[in-house]
Amino acid sequence: MVWLYWKHLRRVSTPSPAPLPLGTRVCVQCPLYNEPLVVERLLECVTRLRWEPGALEIQVLDDSTDATPEIIDRWLRQHPVQAVIVKHVRRPERVGYKAGALAYGMTLTKAEFFAVFDADFRPEPDFLETLMPHFQESRVGVVQARWEFSNRAASLLTRFQAIFLDAHFVVEQAARAAGGLYFNFNGTAGIWRRTALEDAGGWTSDTVTEDLDASYRAQLRGWKFVYLDRYAVPSELPENLTAFKSQQRRWTKGGVQVARKLLATVMRSNVPARVKREAFSHLTVGFVHPLLILFSILFVPYLLLVGHSPTGVWLVLNPVTVLLTGGFTVAFYMTGQYFRQRRWLEGLTWLVVSPFFLAFGLAMSVTCCVAVVEGLISRGGEFVRTPKGGRAISAAGLVSRFRSRTWFMAIIAAEFLLGLAMLGGALHFGRHEMLALSAVLVVKAAGFLTMAAVSSQDLFPRSVPARI
Repeated sequence: MVWLYWKHLRRVSTPSPAPLPLGTRVCVQCPLYNEPLVVERLLECVTRLRWEPGALEIQVLDDSTDATPEIIDRWLRQHPVQAVIVKHVRRPERVGYKAGALAYGMTLTKAEFFAVFDADFRPEPDFLETLMPHFQESRVGVVQARWEFSNRAASLLTRFQAIFLDAHFVVEQAARAAGGLYFNFNGTAGIWRRTALEDAGGWTSDTVTEDLDASYRAQLRGWKFVYLDRYAVPSELPENLTAFKSQQRRWTKGGVQVARKLLATVMRSNVPARVKREAFSHLTVGFVHPLLILFSILFVPYLLLVGHSPTGVWLVLNPVTVLLTGGFTVAFYMTGQYFRQRRWLEGLTWLVVSPFFLAFGLAMSVTCCVAVVEGLISRGGEFVRTPKGGRAISAAGLVSRFRSRTWFMAIIAAEFLLGLAMLGGALHFGRHEMLALSAVLVVKAAGFLTMAAVSSQDLFPRSVPARI
């Protein structure tokens, strides 16, 4: 990915095309489910979007079961001028979750284009003016903006999340787009052409990542996607570890489901071989997590086998393995940090803490490994929203949806046991004065044990929301 990004670096930014004809109808869709803390800010932002009068409508697709509907109604009464273009849509049943809500909203309008915003996104007034002109080319089906994160500095957890996601939005998406490869609409902060979505089969709920699914189906039909890496829409990162785990579980599970559904079709299609190779890597990336779990289980036994006196092939294999598994990964994330704001200092700062960052990612593999198994054996599933709105959100309610309390405890127990195994290895090598190996194991153990300790607080409904 880093090589592909550098290769196409000068081609990443797309020049601004001419405006669309007058009268182009746009519908802004805001799918919601129990978002009382952020919905008012969302309404303030989407009603400030600039577009031709009479050609813009806003659908608040509200499936909430809490106080969110009352908050929306109150805001609309208090802002009658903005409310003229807003339709508060309440479905009788939450069929299909987010995908079902978006599909239902499409039946209520004849708009030619659909902009989608999740509840925690804050588009600037020029969003439509910036993205819509790219649809001048008739085969453009999606224009996607980059995500930015307003609360990236709120905690160590949000900083780590931002680094993970910056690498995706700054490096991966831009590299794929510039290289003419398949990439995906990210579910929000983007615009769909109606004919492209309908030609691809519309929104479906047989996976929990309907955005990835629809993206691949549309591109297989020949629709072109445009990515604007220089234009970002602010959003919020989950500030609770359990909420973050829930989000990563959904993304990983959905990716595996889409791979089951579409990978064979992609491989049989007549797209270029390089597109197929990248599509394979993209859709199967979730399978790295079972491999990371296998690595975690075998790491200490491997060190016990060769750590005392590496000879022969191990003298070459050890440093090469470290470079492949660590060095290139760090370079990937540093590239994302630098090119987000062209600041080397920030990238170098995170280089210092990269061992802890990689340990955090390794510890997340337990949750994501479970998600891979779920994706392999199930179709669809409940779309579990990621709570947003700052530290006031408690993730205790998510535990019941995370399969069950027993299932959640099993994940924590696995994290705890892997951490103890690595800590035991660290003590063993420390006693043998192999301090470098001991330090590596201590960092990895800290990742697993911290993940287990912080997550365990959410098992008890009365506990204070965990922060790291």
